[in-house]
Parts: sequence; structure tokens; C-alpha cells
Amino acid sequence: MPKTMRPLPSPRRSARHVLTTVTTMIAASLMTACTDSSSQQADRPADLVLRSARVWTGIPGAALAEAVAIRDGEIVAVGRDAEVEAWIDAATQVVELAGAFVVPGFSDNHVHFAAAAAFLEFNVMKVASQEEFTERLLEVTSRLPPGEWIVGGLWGAYDAWAEDSAGGSSRETFTPNLRALDDSTAEHPVFLRRFDDGEFAVNSAALLAAGIDPEAPRVEGRDDWEFVRGSDGSYTGIVRGDGVAEHFAQFVPAPSRQRRLAQSRNALEVMRRAGVTNVSDMSDDQQLEIYRELRAAGELTARIHFRFPLERWPELAAQGIAVGSGDPWIRLGGLKGHIDGIMGNSTARFLEPYDHLPGERGRWRKLMVDTSGELVPGQFLQHMLGADAANLQLSVHAIGDEANRLLLDYLEELDRRNGERDRRFRLVHAQVIAPQDFARLGDLDVVAEVQPFHLSDDMRWMEERIGRERCRGAYAFSSIADSGAVLSFGSDWPGTAAAEYPISPLLGIYAAVTRRTLGGEPVEGWFPEQRIGVARALRAYTWGSSYANFEDHLKGTVEVGKLADLTVLDRNLLEIPAAEILEAEVLYTIVDGEIVWQAPRTATAEPAPVP
Repeated sequence: MPKTMRPLPSPRRSARHVLTTVTTMIAASLMTACTDSSSQQADRPADLVLRSARVWTGIPGAALAEAVAIRDGEIVAVGRDAEVEAWIDAATQVVELAGAFVVPGFSDNHVHFAAAAAFLEFNVMKVASQEEFTERLLEVTSRLPPGEWIVGGLWGAYDAWAEDSAGGSSRETFTPNLRALDDSTAEHPVFLRRFDDGEFAVNSAALLAAGIDPEAPRVEGRDDWEFVRGSDGSYTGIVRGDGVAEHFAQFVPAPSRQRRLAQSRNALEVMRRAGVTNVSDMSDDQQLEIYRELRAAGELTARIHFRFPLERWPELAAQGIAVGSGDPWIRLGGLKGHIDGIMGNSTARFLEPYDHLPGERGRWRKLMVDTSGELVPGQFLQHMLGADAANLQLSVHAIGDEANRLLLDYLEELDRRNGERDRRFRLVHAQVIAPQDFARLGDLDVVAEVQPFHLSDDMRWMEERIGRERCRGAYAFSSIADSGAVLSFGSDWPGTAAAEYPISPLLGIYAAVTRRTLGGEPVEGWFPEQRIGVARALRAYTWGSSYANFEDHLKGTVEVGKLADLTVLDRNLLEIPAAEILEAEVLYTIVDGEIVWQAPRTATAEPAPVP
């Protein structure tokens, strides 16, 4: 495994030029990889060889290979089975793949790992009955020590819109009765949110922790709060009113270190099963320390590209952190900001008002306003200019067409004031683009950090919010790629308060290729002209995200000299019907040359005999 990083490029070049140059260089190295293999391996054999496979290298125009040899966490040969045979001896672990599909390890461009780890512990977004709710809640209380709070939940998110359809839902609204579970949750304060924060659910243990009498609940100065009673007159645990979440938050302690470690280990297992070998994360400082602790213990099974909040750039610059800081396991140097909100709660910023909220175009986020709530356009730009001058990479959340346009304006300003260079500005989500702004994406060398599964979920309600015409510019993957911008794919795991986004890259690839819901609607695809091919989607989930991280010299393609991070699927995505992508299974996940996930149905690989 390389211990030092190769120099990063400094002059800015167009994305088209970068792609052409990289493709040419990689194709040349692939053609010479196996012919040079004999001299390279003369000292000792490979640790792991995958053979009898269909290896998609990620290099445009390259033929599929059959075998990959790995030594010391690095790819040392790629080619036909016979060409890789020289790397095998009695100590080499050989995996016979019988035609399985090998791709570069999936790299997810956008996760909230700490939130996902907690969300995996207790998630009732799709729960539709008190029976199922009770089962979920008691399962988590059985695993936690007394005194640990249970928060979140986000019930009701799928009541109004079914997850597998392109329209509405006929499902009955579900509201949990938490007080009915007081006896079984007495040792665990519980405070849950409905997905839209319209209601909250609290048990007696949480009321007592907040100094509230469960039998006669009342909060001084909060006479407007409603503690809801059921048809039998007893309290249900439902509370309504302004400031409920803020009031209870002051009584909820931070989860213990041990709990967060357990959550992190569980989340890493979910990632391994999904074939994800690298994530770009935006969690808190404690999560970064947990990554380091797991790495020191040999338990970190994915590489981490870690991004701090944009407003912390002076602190990072003072510490000498910049693009490329860190090591191949935990990379620093990136920042994440928000310039608008989300469409789920209509806070994304648009050029014209929302269709369902006449006159409302969306509110700006905190970095764009002063303490009085007034818009201060220069404040956000100053953060961007300072961070960019310190050679920190910028990535900014933008959902609405006005928010995306403003960021493109700001990117032009970075060029004017700080000079043009290869900054790989990441336009996060790039969700709705005005027609006249697509060409600017390529002209400004934007990396479009998009999450394709959003469209399979969001199409349930997007046309209601902004109308069909504006939706033509939503999740427009084909137009983005055709502009010359670099497509980078990810998941936004675990999702928003209004929708769950699993980490599975197969869901994202399916969405990008079909533009359908999980239920297959609409059959022709939502704005089918924006569909992209499987190869382009795979490249966005591998090379594209590696490029976005300034790590395409280390990963993102299967070639000699790259880190041995690979994903093995049970079928060739390039050949199967698009609907079958959802049926594909991850057979192996390989990180740093080690098999970190193996599907139960696969046989344990045995060392091959000396040829």
C-alpha cells in the first residue's frame, strides 16, 4: 500500500481534457500491465488473485479482463487468466469467480455516517402499525443499557406518498402510542419526531427526565402545547406545539462512546454488504476520532474522505490542513456548506415560487443570513474565497435552481479573485438546474455530486411542488454529463426527514439508468431523455467519486498501481435488463486487498496449487 501521496495537479484544466488525458494514460498502462508482470513479480507472488471473472476496469473503451492479482494492498496485474497465472503460488489465495462481475470498489460521494449509524439503530419511517412500532422499539431497548435515550424515529414519512410509486398513497396515517409502552420502556427515555416535526412522541421516562409530571403534563410558559389524549382519555405520548424539540433537546445527553462505537461497527457492516469501499462523510469530530480508533484496531473496512463544515475553514487552514491531507485511509482537506434547504420541507431556493406555496421561493440557510434573518449575499462568498485561497476543497449543497445559479456565479468569482486552477468544486445535489445553466457546469469544471436514488424517491411529490416543466431540469444526469461536468454518484445515506436513502449503489445505478421508482413507475422513466447507460453510471460511482476526492490517481479504476479496492457482483450489469439491477447481489467486497465481505452462498476460497 502506498505510504506517500503522489503530487496533486495544480493548474486547472477542463473536465473534458482531464477525462481524455486520464483515459489515454490508463488505457496505455492497462495494455502494458500484464506484459510487464513477469519482471514485477520476480521477488514474490500475489497475496490474492481473482480469476475466471468479467472485470470491468472502468476505463472507457477497454475490453473486459478476466483476472486481477493483488499484493500488499495494491493491484499488480490485470488481464487474461493465463497472463495472471505467473503471480500464483501455494501461498496465494485464489478466488474462482465463475464469470462474476468485478468493478472498482464503489465510492459513495455523500454520506452522513454518524446519522446513518444512529438511524440504523432505530428507524420507524416506514412503520405503519402500532404492532410493528412496538416490535422495533422493544428490539432496540433490549440491546441498550439502562438510561440510554432513544431519539429520532421520523414516523409518518411514507404515509402521504408510497415509496414504490410515482404518485400518492392510499395508506392510512400512522401515529404511535408511546405511553402504552411505558412499562416496557421505563429504563429508556424516548423522544421521537414525526418526519415533518408536526408532532412528537414522548414516554413517561422522558417526561420525568425533563421534570414533567406524566399524569398531568404541563410546561411552565408553554400553555399552547397540547399533550394529546386518546379515545379512552389516557395520554398517548403525542405532544404538539412550537419549541417542543428544542425544549426536550436540553435533557437528551450525548450517546456514550461505546454506543457510538457499536453503531459505527454496525454501519460499516452495512457498507461492506453493499460493496462500498470508500465514502465521503460529513459527520462530527467524534466520528472522525472513532474512525481513527477503528483504524488503529484494524476494524475500519472502508476508506473515509472526511469533510468539515465550511465555516470552520480558518481553523483547518491554521492547522495546515489542505487538499490531500491525511493518508489513503482517512483523507482530509474538504469542506461542506449549505446555500439553501431541501424540497421535502420547501426550503430549497427557486427562481420562481413553489406551485403549492404561492409566493414562497424558499428560505436561505444560516450562512447566508445575519442574526436578524436578513439576506447577506457577501457573507457566504467570503467563506468560499477564504477557504479556496487556503487550498481547501469546496463542496456546497444546492437544491433549487436559484441556489445552483448563485453558486455558479460564485465559482466564477473564485476564478476572478483567486485564479483558475484544478479546484474540483463539488456542486452538491445539483438537483434542479435552470435550462440556461447546464452549459456553465462544464465551462466551470464542476463536479456534480449527485445522488441518483433521490429521483426514484422524490418523484412521488416533486411535480406537486414545482410543476412538470421545472422538473425537466431535475436530476438531469444526461444533460449534466453532456455539459462536460464530471458526474459523481452517492447516496446521501441515511436520507432526509422526509425520505430514506439506503447506501446501496445498486439502487442509485438502477435509478440513473431507468429513472423509475422501485415499483417500476413510470415504465418509460421519469423524463426518460435524462437516462444514462450502465457504464456511465458505474463510472460515476467509481472513478467519478474518486476524481471528486482528488484520489483518482489511487482508485476508481482497476489497473496496475491502484489500491486494491474492488466489488464483485453476481451478474454483469452491462448485459442484464435494467430492472434486474435491483436483483444483483454483492458477492465480495475487497478493501486494501483483503476480503472484508463475502456473501454466505459463496464458497471459501482455498489456496490454489502451484501451477
